[in-house]
Amino acid sequence: MVERGFLMKQVFKLSLCLLVTMALIISANVVQAQVPFEIDAKSAVLLDADSGQILFSQNGDETHIPASLVKVMTLFIALDQIADGRIDLTDEVIVSENAWRMTGSQMFLEVGERVTIEELLYGVAVVSGNDATVSIAEALAGSEQLYVQWMNEKARSLGLNAQFVDVHGLSVENRISAKDMAILAREYVIKHPDALQYHQRRSFSYQPRSAAQPIVQSNRNGLLWRYEGTDGLKTGFLSQAGYNLVATAKQGERRLIAVVLGAPSEQVRENEAIRLLNYGFRNFQLVDINSVLPEDQVKVYKGQKGSVKVAAANSLITIPNGSMDNLNVEVQTEMIQAPVQIDQEVGKAVVIHNEQVIKEIPLLASEEVSRGSWFRVLLDTIALFFMSLFER
Repeated sequence: MVERGFLMKQVFKLSLCLLVTMALIISANVVQAQVPFEIDAKSAVLLDADSGQILFSQNGDETHIPASLVKVMTLFIALDQIADGRIDLTDEVIVSENAWRMTGSQMFLEVGERVTIEELLYGVAVVSGNDATVSIAEALAGSEQLYVQWMNEKARSLGLNAQFVDVHGLSVENRISAKDMAILAREYVIKHPDALQYHQRRSFSYQPRSAAQPIVQSNRNGLLWRYEGTDGLKTGFLSQAGYNLVATAKQGERRLIAVVLGAPSEQVRENEAIRLLNYGFRNFQLVDINSVLPEDQVKVYKGQKGSVKVAAANSLITIPNGSMDNLNVEVQTEMIQAPVQIDQEVGKAVVIHNEQVIKEIPLLASEEVSRGSWFRVLLDTIALFFMSLFER
């Protein structure tokens, strides 16, 4: 009777899994409270960096010309190379004529100068130097073309719908959506948190070889002065693209990422980014799913124990303030058989808010469960056999 009851529970879970899969297709992992405004830009997205959930989207899936926002990917690749030990911050680069000839924003490099990789990183992150981006590409890949190939490969590995044709963003053929720009920024900050030391610098000075004194330039991200907790990330402008901004700010333990693409002016892009950040910090809260799991153990067959303790991985979710009563978590597991290792995936927690699936989170074993005695293995083998007959 006990086994039959357990079997009916498994059938119910399988049915629920099908319903959840259908709901996932519809929900697309977006949790929005009622949005009381529109953004004065072609597209915009607000993303919670801790949970990875989108809190606001206005034409978020439409691709746009990123302009200098391309440089976030340029820096991502460079910091990957540094982390892998292929190049060091103190390594020197000899500036080429190709880099020196770059138009637009400048670090003011001169042909033949020796400049360190770290100086170039500041030159890209703070003053958006197109000459600095080309110097980085040539130093790491030998050519801008190969570096762009790396950028597109990285975009594909992250699942982004993006197209890069240069390392600096001057081409109108570069494309990315606001949503994918937010995802890229999140991955960048998570993998390289130290990158924020470059992006939050309010000014950067560099003295070219022929200059009598250093050239001091201010960071183009005005939110560094205007909004509490801002520590990045990048601005961009082309006449065909309008004014772009990907901004990130941390207040308390929460980090948000706002993307504004195609705003009519610098002032507007900053104001709209501030509006998005205020909306996210004031109207949403983080919840740890482990604190609301309906059960913290799942059934194990053929083990020394009949169950194993579990915990959700990447367990943070974002919900509107005051909506905990509308939050439900369903635990789904397969027929888990011993041995079970620590951190082995044994199921998933399906998070439902307002009857909509907003996230699926892997459940990991918090302990080991060794193989049971021959008698326990025999009994559970028989039980599993009859269960499989019923499922057919």
